[in-house]
Amino acid sequence: MHSPTRRTVPVTLGQAAWALMFVAIYIALVVGVILALGLPGIIDFTLESLLLVLLTTITAAAILALYVHLYRRNNLTPADLGFRRFTPRLFHLLWQIPAAIIVCAIMQGLSLALTGIDATTAEAADDPLADLAGLPASLAVIAVLVIAVLTPVWEEVLFRGAFLDGLSRRLRPSVAIILSAALFAAVHIVPLSFPYLFTFGIALALLRRFHQNLWAPILLHATNNALVVLLALLIARPAG
Repeated sequence: MHSPTRRTVPVTLGQAAWALMFVAIYIALVVGVILALGLPGIIDFTLESLLLVLLTTITAAAILALYVHLYRRNNLTPADLGFRRFTPRLFHLLWQIPAAIIVCAIMQGLSLALTGIDATTAEAADDPLADLAGLPASLAVIAVLVIAVLTPVWEEVLFRGAFLDGLSRRLRPSVAIILSAALFAAVHIVPLSFPYLFTFGIALALLRRFHQNLWAPILLHATNNALVVLLALLIARPAG
């Protein structure tokens, strides 16, 4: 006899909120430890090395928190979080990804135009990634991998694999999409980029629902992050 196939169980809103709380706690702990070592001069960080250490440790802390307090605690499977096999439907991403990035950029530009904020000023205020340009090439590659590969995975597990499903169980799909996008934009704590992040969050949620597969928003998120960090590094690096 064949064993019965386990049914996919959507993540609840409570499970998502619990996971987010522990992500915040784990991140706060690692940031506290790094600052406790750096501020008294126990470890002599440069600005570039500090940013790299923060990127890697925050990412590791978030992944660990999600694994322990979302995945393991609730006995979930990858399918419960939205990971499915690749299907030909994912070829739609060839036009969906560039379209989403263009729409997000337009929304950000319109927002800056309406508020009268200069785009150059906004970019400088919101772009700590430019400081990574001072890193050696090998360490800059690590930073790109963390931002463009690992960060999209854990953020999509949390916001589109957990929160979107949890909100969708209680609210209409359109409301769940908007609220999950607003939460995603808010936790980045970058006010000037909120229009871009909010629109981006909506695009990620729409891809999650269209494809019924978490790989779709992960691929959009990874492409976006790779473009952002590579542009920041190329612009910030001195010529010659």
